[in-house]
Amino acid sequence: MQPMELLTTLLVSIGYRLPILIALGVAIVMLLDTPRGKVRSVALSALALLLAVTLIGGVLSAVPLLLIAGGNYGSVGSMNTLLSAGHIALSLLEAVGYIMLAWALVQALRRPQAPGKP
Repeated sequence: MQPMELLTTLLVSIGYRLPILIALGVAIVMLLDTPRGKVRSVALSALALLLAVTLIGGVLSAVPLLLIAGGNYGSVGSMNTLLSAGHIALSLLEAVGYIMLAWALVQALRRPQAPGKP
């Protein structure tokens, strides 16, 4: 694999994740302007977890490309099981992040509103 092909493939991989990374960054910034409390802490933790999972998933996706670019074709086959297990673990962590985010949303929506506000 030529260096330009590798760079193009890695940039496309980053491009697929960029909208998610931007959305998570915007959500974190929006949450920083809310009052401190348990719900905010859980929501921030969930967003941080989702951000970490997205970044780690990008790195795991790039590992086979880097191995192929280095000419380690045998390593790709042997690492397939480890990479698959890593992707499964990341999917489980992502599910936990979504559940935490949903919990925080439900808690925030169940709070009584201040008098005089519709």
